[in-house]
Amino acid sequence: MASRSLRRRVEQNARGIARRATFSAGLVGLTCAFIGTAHAQTSVTLYGVMDVGLNYRTAAGASDGKAASALSLASGNELTSRWGLLGSEDIGDGMKITFKLESGFSPTTGGGNFGVPFPNDTNALFDRGAVIGVTSAWGKVLLGRNWSPFFDGISAGDVTGFMNFGSLANSVFQNSSNINPKLGLAGIVSGANSPTNGGLLYTWVNNSVKYMLPDNTYGFSGGALYSFGGTAGSFSNKATRSANLNWTNGSLGFSSGYFDANDPTGATSEPWLRAYSLGVSYIIGPVKTGFDFAKYRNPTTGANQNYYYLGTAWQITPSWRMTADWMHLQDLQTSAAGADLYKAGVQYFLSKRTTLYTDVAYSKNKAKGMLGAGSDTSVLTSPATIGHNQLAIGAGIRTLF
Repeated sequence: MASRSLRRRVEQNARGIARRATFSAGLVGLTCAFIGTAHAQTSVTLYGVMDVGLNYRTAAGASDGKAASALSLASGNELTSRWGLLGSEDIGDGMKITFKLESGFSPTTGGGNFGVPFPNDTNALFDRGAVIGVTSAWGKVLLGRNWSPFFDGISAGDVTGFMNFGSLANSVFQNSSNINPKLGLAGIVSGANSPTNGGLLYTWVNNSVKYMLPDNTYGFSGGALYSFGGTAGSFSNKATRSANLNWTNGSLGFSSGYFDANDPTGATSEPWLRAYSLGVSYIIGPVKTGFDFAKYRNPTTGANQNYYYLGTAWQITPSWRMTADWMHLQDLQTSAAGADLYKAGVQYFLSKRTTLYTDVAYSKNKAKGMLGAGSDTSVLTSPATIGHNQLAIGAGIRTLF
């Protein structure tokens, strides 16, 4: 009897242990499955660009009161060096939460690009954008420091890639709409009213909400943005509005962009930065050609400039690419500030990630012209260089990660 009772207790204990082991294994399996599902639905990507090369410019500054040339090791001859984080989380029903953080830097010094416009925005870690939003079948909504729809439109009109060196990007970062004539030359060279800061304002917009159409909407893409000024007692102070609409069928493309911002300093609520662009492009085999018109105005100062742009990109082989650009500046406020810009470039792709490049650009300025030939921040702004022509040569290496 004692032996049979002992056997029953041993069998009962064994069955209990087996049940607990089965439950524990199931719990572990369920936990692993949950973790695996969570990882499958969430992603974070680190990405970036590093672009470094030599940059030579005539009339780059003054020496002994005369225009002088400069040779430097430069970051961002063609593309601005940057790093960023891109993430998404699938929350079901075809909806995703997305975020993007991007920061510019200079590989030649290791420093960040913290000189974004105006005192309230300086020392920004993510100067090139910081947004969070929702993506669904009805489109995308992004909140934060957004790329402007105007940038989305005008960059699409540049068939050579909207690069820093001698392209349509020069119109954004060198137009006169942000210049305050009362500040004189010092206000043009640097500070809140410099052309470069104006170009940054056209490109990124703080405190903004942006809506973008769903991808592949019958060939259309585009969006609209509104920036809240955040000033007590005035909804219009520092407010910004922007929109764009593009269309393509694969060969033929149309692009457009619009920008409307009140005084970004907040000192007034007057209209300040005004711009729109219209572009058309066409692809024939390995050759893509495009034309774009852009206008920049400032009703407060009377600034009024038209830019006419023609570009061509020829993918000769999978490894070799050639580009050519021409841009004409028509200054309707000061006719003597007109200019023409010419550029030719060659790119050799060592791999899908790494490229060698060489670019040559030449700007022909009228007596008061200030259009730089090289990268989009190379503006002729000293008394010894205004009205001078400029030759710029850039050569370097770029890699993506």
